[in-house]
Amino acid sequence: MNSILNILKKHSPSLPVNIGLMLAHIPFNLRPGIGELYKKQIKNIQEYPLLIESKKKELIYKSFFKVFSHAYSNIPYYTNLYKSIHHIELGDIKSFEDIKAIPLTSKNMLRDIPLEDRSFNIKNRLLVNTGGSSGKPFSFYMDPLRYGNEWAHIHSMWSVHGFKPTALKLNFDGRSSNVKPIHYDFVRNSLIVNIYANFAEIEKQLIEVFIKYKIEYLHGYPSAIYEFTKKCSKSDLLLKYFRVNLKACFLNSEYPSPHYRDKIEKTFKIPTQSFYGHTETCVMAYESLPFEYVPYHTYGFAEAIEFNKQFNLVGTSYFNFASPLIRYNTEDIIKPLNFKNDILDKFTINEGRMADFILDENDNKISLTGLIFGRHHLLFEHVDHIQVQQIEKGKAIIYCITDKELSINSLSDLFDASNVKIDFIFKHLKVPHKTTSGKITLKI
Repeated sequence: MNSILNILKKHSPSLPVNIGLMLAHIPFNLRPGIGELYKKQIKNIQEYPLLIESKKKELIYKSFFKVFSHAYSNIPYYTNLYKSIHHIELGDIKSFEDIKAIPLTSKNMLRDIPLEDRSFNIKNRLLVNTGGSSGKPFSFYMDPLRYGNEWAHIHSMWSVHGFKPTALKLNFDGRSSNVKPIHYDFVRNSLIVNIYANFAEIEKQLIEVFIKYKIEYLHGYPSAIYEFTKKCSKSDLLLKYFRVNLKACFLNSEYPSPHYRDKIEKTFKIPTQSFYGHTETCVMAYESLPFEYVPYHTYGFAEAIEFNKQFNLVGTSYFNFASPLIRYNTEDIIKPLNFKNDILDKFTINEGRMADFILDENDNKISLTGLIFGRHHLLFEHVDHIQVQQIEKGKAIIYCITDKELSINSLSDLFDASNVKIDFIFKHLKVPHKTTSGKITLKI
């Protein structure tokens, strides 16, 4: 059975939708390679909120210590870091409270270490890269265990909107290498939209899909789904279909701009749900209220660590024994909203990675999340996207993206730059700047 599934995964893009939908009925807790952990994690997710605080700490400690002791004993970099540099013995880490004695790591620290010196030869480990679009690529191995853990938590958070693994999704993530406007991916049981394709071709293929199948959810980059939504709003046929069949939209990978969310929700008359996660699989958090995230401590250990009066989100991956990431600084700046007995319970994201700021004339860092989404800009009533580019300290370009005609002279009047010591230049673009993976980033 396991070899059959591996063959199906390899040929996933060419697998017919009807075959994939039949295979989607195989319960995840019975699937070879992931079923055992998936079943265990579903149980942990359900039971964790019911535990008393001391039992929550015990669960976190045991999960943390398992990967920590593995790294300490088997991986040269961590053995040297813990034993030789910080003089930590395994017996020193006896409880949840002892975790704070373990040094933090970061992408910049680990990038300077040869990959094999910070890794362990787990069977079927997968080499992955992250951060390429930010100019700081980081390579590491992913443990196959991640899939059972990942799917258990994703399915749990999506179930709030009635999601079941058998439901068909329309996915927008920029990873499409297929020349077709839409192709089926068995692994994610999704129809993947080639976001670089002509919309007329996408629309034509969707109409063919509608005859046979029901698409119940949208999933992917907020900016890509927003672009798709704008075009759907001009198609009576697409609009009618989606308003009847869609149940929710799941947003990931980018900051879920209120401007994007509002358009998606109002056009399709569905709720949107954002969740926090990243390739390194250290932290996953679901949205309890708009823009407020609750970390799954059953997924990985999430911490808020203060640096210079700001809090960074730090995470530990419980299920990566191939290239462990332990007390790994994600470099996302957060605002902790609540702690329960020293356990981070809820947070908001202040800055999505440390690159999302520009410098004013006094060399102060200005958060783009706060500047663009934390203020009421009338500009959003006239444009589809805003992107920012720093020219030099105290000077930046605001790109106003829309295919409509705009008056350059009036754009500055629609942008609230009060109390910001930056000289803004406004430029009109008809097409936004995109990363190689298809994201429309705030800073370019």
